[in-house]
Amino acid sequence: MYPNENLELNARLNLLYRNAYFGIVITFIAATGLAFGFDNTNEDPTKVIWWVSISLLMLIRLLDSLTWSRHKDKGTLDNIRHLYRFRSGALLTAFLWSFYCLYFYSNSNLYELSVSWIIVSAMAGGSATVLSADRFVVLSYTQILLLPYSLLVAIAGNSEHQMIGFLGIAFSIVMFFTALKAATYTEDSIRLRYKHKNLLNNMKHEVETRTQEIVKLNQLDSLTNLLNRSAFIKQAEACINEKSKQPFSIFFIDMNGFKPVNDNFGHNIGDEILRQLSRRLQTTFAQTAIISRWGGDEFILLAKTDKADEIDTIAKSICHLFATPFHIHDYSIDMDVSIGVSTYPTHSLTLSELISYADVSMYSNKHDDKGDYVVFNNTLAKKVQSEFYLSTAITSAISNQQLSLVFQPIIDAENDRYHAVEALLRWNLDGEQIPPDIFIPIAERNGSIRSIGQWVLDESIKQQKTLEREGFDVKVCINVSVIQFDDPKFVNCIAKLLAKYDVKASNICIEITESVFSTDKPKIIAALKQLQALGIFISIDDFGTGYSSLSLIQDFGVHVVKIDRSFINRLDSNGGAIIKAVMVMGGDLNYSVVAEGIESIDQEIILKELGVQYLQGYLFSRPVPFNELLVKLRKKNFSLDELS
Repeated sequence: MYPNENLELNARLNLLYRNAYFGIVITFIAATGLAFGFDNTNEDPTKVIWWVSISLLMLIRLLDSLTWSRHKDKGTLDNIRHLYRFRSGALLTAFLWSFYCLYFYSNSNLYELSVSWIIVSAMAGGSATVLSADRFVVLSYTQILLLPYSLLVAIAGNSEHQMIGFLGIAFSIVMFFTALKAATYTEDSIRLRYKHKNLLNNMKHEVETRTQEIVKLNQLDSLTNLLNRSAFIKQAEACINEKSKQPFSIFFIDMNGFKPVNDNFGHNIGDEILRQLSRRLQTTFAQTAIISRWGGDEFILLAKTDKADEIDTIAKSICHLFATPFHIHDYSIDMDVSIGVSTYPTHSLTLSELISYADVSMYSNKHDDKGDYVVFNNTLAKKVQSEFYLSTAITSAISNQQLSLVFQPIIDAENDRYHAVEALLRWNLDGEQIPPDIFIPIAERNGSIRSIGQWVLDESIKQQKTLEREGFDVKVCINVSVIQFDDPKFVNCIAKLLAKYDVKASNICIEITESVFSTDKPKIIAALKQLQALGIFISIDDFGTGYSSLSLIQDFGVHVVKIDRSFINRLDSNGGAIIKAVMVMGGDLNYSVVAEGIESIDQEIILKELGVQYLQGYLFSRPVPFNELLVKLRKKNFSLDELS
């Protein structure tokens, strides 16, 4: 016996018993019609006895069908026994029909003979479908009904009856093959059904396995095998929705100095550091916390406690994970960490705010605090509220006419004349000047820097046109955010503004910081080369404080390098040596140098002695509105060389 045999037999019986109800009803109606539908019924009580017999048999078969259904529902089937019982009932029914036809043939007139023949033929034809689930029953049933009666009529009847008999024999042969074909088809269908069912079960198992793998991939970070962001959010939200409302803490973890590791050692080394840190976190906290890689070199840990001493223990345990260097190949790399903490429900009832507060606390730990970690507090809360207020207000700063430009001169060290002016953005909010180092990052985060940057470009180029009209050969230097480079139309916008105001491209200098190259370096360089192709000058601001300075200058020919004020303030230590090195490179790479942040005559003297070409700072002029700049320019007749 093959494994599916019992299942197939069960399916065959189910089909037989399900069709039996209809067959039983039709049989009872047909038997009643034959027994009492003719005038000679009262003359021969045998018909009544036959009707009682077949009616009792139908009742027994009906009870058998109900018994099958009950056992099927309970799952207590004995398929072989039920098969024999069904066969017995069906074949007894066939014999009773055959008995009727044979016994009452001699006393039947042509009409009764025709009716009985039609009924028996119809019963035989219907059985080919109704009984097709059992080959033995369907073949036996049709032949018992048709063949004996047909033979009798063909042999013993008159010429009219003999024709019916021969047709009956032919019909019985046809019905044999029809029933055989129906039975074969039904059996094959059932067999294929369970074969396919097995296949589907195997496929289902395979799908379930693959689904689990997909779910795992969807929930886990592919690099570290920690929870990814969406999976962490789902589990953390579940913690918030618990009826117990158990307090918990969010630890926002950021690796300090991870980007230089990627830049200097390669991303493969950086990825391995992330994997090693993940294993350390799992080893330490897998049983007590939910751990997630939030993105990049940021991780989040959720621990179900808000007690200060336990938070302190967890944070110090995280710091301890960084006490051991990360060993990759031949490298031993020391890393540091910044940690911010927020607690539920103390600081917020929503997960997004808790993560945001922990993030703010982490940055406070990174930039302001020297401790192991920072817990969100009232001071940080006020900072968040202030940033939220500023973030909302800056979106309408242009329409409310709150923005303005001021201009700070850049001086030629050789003749103390104005060579260029740097356009600097100012924001007056309700009478208060908001510092650029506060509102620019906010505008970059909420996306308003795009419209603000466009406004700055428009105003600056328009003022440059005024300078040209007044006869001043002075460049305007315009600061550009990395966010503006995300706009594929950025270069085209500048080209349109130059055409709109009819301004020489060589009188515009675009200033960028080294940080712009920390994102999509090839895209930024491509945009800068397009600007250079227009004739626009490119200046690197705050040189030496950001991303891979030397590689920037090698990638494309910058026109100007502005040395960060931090080096100017350290002229008496190592700042002078760094400026000397920049000047030497400038001679080889053909760029000019601007020193910014000059506030004393001593600084001016030293920088001139070092050969710095251009100077900028409060010593020469504070940033002034454009009208004041024009007054300063009109006092002298400047004829300035181009910055190159």
